[in-house]
Amino acid sequence: MSEMMESMYSREEKLNRILKASTEILQSMPEGKIRISSHKGNTRYYYVVDEKEANNGLYIRKSDMTLIRQLAQKGYLSKIVASAESEMTVIRRTMKSYPKVLPETVYYDLCPERKELVSPLFLNDVDYVEWWMSETYRINPIEPEEKCYETKRGDLVRSKSEAMIADAYFDLGIPYKYEYPVDVGNGVTRFADFAVLDIRGRKVYYHEHFGLLDRPDYLKKSMKKLKEYSAIGIFTGKNLILTTETEDHPLNMNLFRKNTAELFGKALP
Repeated sequence: MSEMMESMYSREEKLNRILKASTEILQSMPEGKIRISSHKGNTRYYYVVDEKEANNGLYIRKSDMTLIRQLAQKGYLSKIVASAESEMTVIRRTMKSYPKVLPETVYYDLCPERKELVSPLFLNDVDYVEWWMSETYRINPIEPEEKCYETKRGDLVRSKSEAMIADAYFDLGIPYKYEYPVDVGNGVTRFADFAVLDIRGRKVYYHEHFGLLDRPDYLKKSMKKLKEYSAIGIFTGKNLILTTETEDHPLNMNLFRKNTAELFGKALP
């Protein structure tokens, strides 16, 4: 069911409650209605029983405020009922003519062979994650033998820190891809340590873990990679997550898990 249909059903239920409550109160109200006249700061109240006398009516003394308030409340509730009934008519007409096939359901009605050929625009969160994870991508061909640390998900990564990072994403229920290719231009491909999916906004973050920053050659290479990323719109504060460590300053995993949970709207396990 679409959000709009759910909203209409919810609104219909609310209007039904309003109509029921208003109608019950109106049944106990006195006949007729009130006419209010205001002139030069003076307010007068008139009791109108016959619609033919709508512009006149019987004068009501202000001492009879109970009747005045009852008639005013009756007029208010009558307008509530009329408005609710009018809206109910529109809602029921709309629900009756609402299309059976919605844009969100088109993909699900396709045959499996056709699903494989298209990129869906509308998927629920579970199916979107499955689709995102199933997307094939080029594997980093550089020194695959270095991938010797196994994660909880069964991936093989290049360092203990990357394994801990992957496990943190896994424990938090955050989809990730390891060593995801990034085209930085001029036919050059870099491999981000992780591509991470924020399910709420269906936004992809790239995560680079720089684990050897106390080595000058490694630092120089890392800075070049960040410069290439920035040139194509990947930078911290937008869609790039950076973690760093040196021999004297190892990665603080407790802090990483806490910050990651806040960023992706997750509860710590």
